[in-house]
Amino acid sequence: MHTPRLLLIVMICLVLAASGCRRSSTVSEQNKPSQIKIEPRSGKDEPPTVIFDIKPSDSSGASAPFELYDCTYQAQGKTAKFRFVLKQKSTFSASIEGKFIAVAGSDNSVLLEDLKKALDAKEILTKSLRIAELPFDAILLDDKLSRTPEGIFSDTPTGDWMMIKVFLPKGGDEGELFLNLNLALGKGEFSMKDSDYGDYLLKEFAKVL
Repeated sequence: MHTPRLLLIVMICLVLAASGCRRSSTVSEQNKPSQIKIEPRSGKDEPPTVIFDIKPSDSSGASAPFELYDCTYQAQGKTAKFRFVLKQKSTFSASIEGKFIAVAGSDNSVLLEDLKKALDAKEILTKSLRIAELPFDAILLDDKLSRTPEGIFSDTPTGDWMMIKVFLPKGGDEGELFLNLNLALGKGEFSMKDSDYGDYLLKEFAKVL
């Protein structure tokens, strides 16, 4: 006598469960780093990224608690040189602290021009007082990523890219941008997070890159 009612309840439960699975899957897909476009863009209205050469520095020993990198950007006959340090705050944390380090003899004129486009900065940059270091906080968004021809990061298949979001100044968030690294290729990349940060970031980078 209760069999039809029981079947109806079971069917409702199955529909609700299936709906919940679909909803959970959708949220997961939206949060995957593969949905973030970081590759140099081809659209007319989209700023490019700035790609530079990177290699682990000979100055950092294998036992050092941080990673030091030497970076070079060459364009239009000009060579900009800078370094940066990355240090994981704790063993099981994605939080990172670091700093950009000035290198003597760097010509950052073309690099700053290209960063202005990449960060969508609007203000005219005036001559900045140079500083030795620019500390920052960061988060490792993901690693072992590959990148499609359309510029989408993906964890399937795996690859050699890591995505880092940088916050400036250290302890604040007046400026944010993506710092993407592929040590296997020897390439690093600055990419815009939001155009609202462009003017602040360019002014800060002019002091140290």
